[in-house]
Amino acid sequence: MSKLRAIILVGTLKSTSEASNTLLLSQFLTKHLSTYDTEYEIVRLADYNIKSGTCTNVDSDDWPAILEKILDSDIVIVATPVWWGIHSSLVQRVIECLDELHDEIMETGKSRLTNKVAGIMVTGDSDGAQHIIGNLANFFIALGLTIPPFGTLTVLWSGFAKKSDKNKEEKLKYLEDNYRALA
Repeated sequence: MSKLRAIILVGTLKSTSEASNTLLLSQFLTKHLSTYDTEYEIVRLADYNIKSGTCTNVDSDDWPAILEKILDSDIVIVATPVWWGIHSSLVQRVIECLDELHDEIMETGKSRLTNKVAGIMVTGDSDGAQHIIGNLANFFIALGLTIPPFGTLTVLWSGFAKKSDKNKEEKLKYLEDNYRALA
């Protein structure tokens, strides 16, 4: 039996050199995935040139390569911080780029994402997680992805606030103490 493959699309807006709570949560989840012999890749969207648009090939950007990774995966997880009650602008860009797949469904009645499982992770210190999960779940279902029970994870804790004084170890301890099923 071949290994399952997962891709985690991380929508943090922070640069590579800055600590990101959303990336930290994604790395925490990979520990869980590896216990199930699942291969995974974390794609930090901020590290890629993804132009705005609703199709795959837009001015030689990096989207086609990311789309191939999505299509080659069995599990597609989107991880986003809460920004003013909604997902990050990078996650919105992914939604817009994936719209081309929705157009294919409308034309052919078939989805290239059928039989793939989706998950949603949200980090932050304020409300908005339910709204984000509802929007992303609706979009994923429209693309043919399946969201299983417990397919979402939210961490809305003041320790994950933008100006929090909690260090990486304190945040990991919080995750391990409160999300034992994934530790």
